[in-house]
Amino acid sequence: MSATPLVRTATGFFQAQALFAGIELGLFARICGAPSTAEEIQREFGLHPKLTSDYLDSLVAMDLLERNGSAYKAGPLTATYLDPRQPEYIGGFLAHNQRRLYPAWGKLPDFLRSGESLVQQLSEADFTEGLYADPARTRHFADAMDGYAVLLGRPLAERYAWDTVKSFTDLGGCRGLLTMRLAAAHPHLRGVTFDLPPLKPLFDELIEKESGESDLRDRVSYQAGSFFTDDLPDTQVYILGHVLHDWVDERRRALVNRAFEQLPPGGTLLIYDSMIDDERRDAAFGLLMSLNMAMISGSSEYTVAEGLGWLKEAGFEVRQPVALNELSTLLIGDKPV
Repeated sequence: MSATPLVRTATGFFQAQALFAGIELGLFARICGAPSTAEEIQREFGLHPKLTSDYLDSLVAMDLLERNGSAYKAGPLTATYLDPRQPEYIGGFLAHNQRRLYPAWGKLPDFLRSGESLVQQLSEADFTEGLYADPARTRHFADAMDGYAVLLGRPLAERYAWDTVKSFTDLGGCRGLLTMRLAAAHPHLRGVTFDLPPLKPLFDELIEKESGESDLRDRVSYQAGSFFTDDLPDTQVYILGHVLHDWVDERRRALVNRAFEQLPPGGTLLIYDSMIDDERRDAAFGLLMSLNMAMISGSSEYTVAEGLGWLKEAGFEVRQPVALNELSTLLIGDKPV
């Protein structure tokens, strides 16, 4: 038996911080633009000459950069996901982990004793108010949520049968990237992003970028409101993606019930989250994400069986769960005709 797995776990934050630093410095964006030597990078970013090579070679060992002679260039992961010019960019999501989640996890022992979430410390009203009152913070949050849309847009477009659907609404869809990606993948679809009013300007900004020469802006729209109190858009499919994990069970049930009430007969509710396996033994990411949600908002992740139970309680007929990727599970509930 070796202690190496414990050492790798204990020092995992080394790699995380090396990744975060590359995003914060703008290093990945720069190297995706053109290969550079260590000396060029050191001068351009004002790095310490004795540290630059060790840092860059660490990124090579992490498969984020490649080195050919004295020149460094982006590896495939970096070129795909860490170049802000690419459609699959998730740097905003990763930066959110550094700025908001990393400091919170540094206080895990205190949280495990107190059980007091960040929302409880600030009060929920102040938390929401602060998030959307500051335009810079709102944009940072939207950048982070775009990462989820990038990671899940393609598998959701491919692993659900959209051919018989004409319209859908992404409830709590932030600035609408998932809606846009689904509608772009299926040109017959019309999509609505439903979220709070402060995100509407960011939706308007993003639709111009995502549309290009396509008809996307004619098929995708934004409707402002609260999914707890306001009427939901009239569409065939509702999506609750990484939404239920923000709330306690009572409010989750309320959302699922509202969806059932407002969907037409034959309509469908899609739910996806980083769910926990029913035996609570194997889904390490889901279980740790559950602690994360408890720390941030006082909520949690949930098991597949619990999610299916809420759908059945509301009146939905449920289908077999679908793995969207290694980290997210899709539940499908159909309203009887």
